Amino acid sequence: MILRREADRVLGVTQTAHSALTGRLAEAWPRRADLPWDELCSAAAIHDLGWARWELDPQLNPETGLPYAFYEMPDEPYAEIWARGTDEARTYGRLVGLLVSRHFTRLAGRREALAELIERERAHQADATAALGLDARTLDACTELLARWDGISLDLCGGKEPDAPELAGFSAPLDARVLPDGPVVSLEVGVAGGGSGHPHALR
Repeated sequence: MILRREADRVLGVTQTAHSALTGRLAEAWPRRADLPWDELCSAAAIHDLGWARWELDPQLNPETGLPYAFYEMPDEPYAEIWARGTDEARTYGRLVGLLVSRHFTRLAGRREALAELIERERAHQADATAALGLDARTLDACTELLARWDGISLDLCGGKEPDAPELAGFSAPLDARVLPDGPVVSLEVGVAGGGSGHPHALR
């Protein structure tokens, strides 16, 4: 979950809502003909698919009484979420699954406790890369773009203004829940040049 602090309240945006927003950002990005664009946009939209089950009943951080922010998650549930997510991503197609898997290993490389899962994913990546006949330049470019979109989406969900001139004029609706157990509110998020970049609640 992404925790968004606004004055006297905290809003929670699910990882799956953030993931869907990432897909919207990908679709609005200037298209590159040298990359497998449709599969890359699909990977962006579903890259946090594995979080869906957890988001239905989020685990609370005992230090805050709020759901864990995604970066606070203990290693064991984090590994379970990503193992499920990369497995499920492969059902969308080998290339979509490969791109989501590469996104995970890029993120998880700093967590020593996930070494076994990272090794498993890299083996899957090697098999898929060979089967699809993809070159490293193409895959690296896709991985960099997915990480870029992910970061922009995290900024928007968290209430920060992203530096993304490619998306000037972009805006999209987003739901968030007032935590710990308040109502769901609608937000409008945008990039400077279009939306305000500062989401606000709508009734």
